[in-house]
Amino acid sequence: MTNITPLARLLRKTRPEPATGCIVWTGYVCRSGYGKIWYTGKNPLAHRVAWELAHGPIPAGLHVCHRCDNRPCVNVDHLFLGTNADNMADRNAKGRARGGSMRGEAHPFAKLTNADVAAIRAARGVEKGRETASRFGVSPSRVSMIQTGKVWVHA
Repeated sequence: MTNITPLARLLRKTRPEPATGCIVWTGYVCRSGYGKIWYTGKNPLAHRVAWELAHGPIPAGLHVCHRCDNRPCVNVDHLFLGTNADNMADRNAKGRARGGSMRGEAHPFAKLTNADVAAIRAARGVEKGRETASRFGVSPSRVSMIQTGKVWVHA
């Protein structure tokens, strides 16, 4: 096998998307949608390798985030460094949080309404959790999470 630079190895498994400017990784993609490449004896995420090849080592505790929200993209112009909080704020600002920006009864898979949640909370200490769960067609653990404020916090 000929000696090939890490950058050449990275680029040979990509294709440009002229409409978006993304450079899409076409090699192995893990279940979460990010590309992976063999690099320095490990199998890191391809966009992190692209960042390192362009800018040097990634400081400890920082993520390589995508402006384009295209997980297999390795275009360094689409990447930026940020903390986990920066990454989550970016995700939330773009409406990509789990369930999107729809919360509570506005979510298409919601089984409960805000009124149901209020009634479940009011039933705390009045009836058993499994009775409340049966009445609303949800699990006893869901009732507990609603009553303790772990879910449906906004309602």
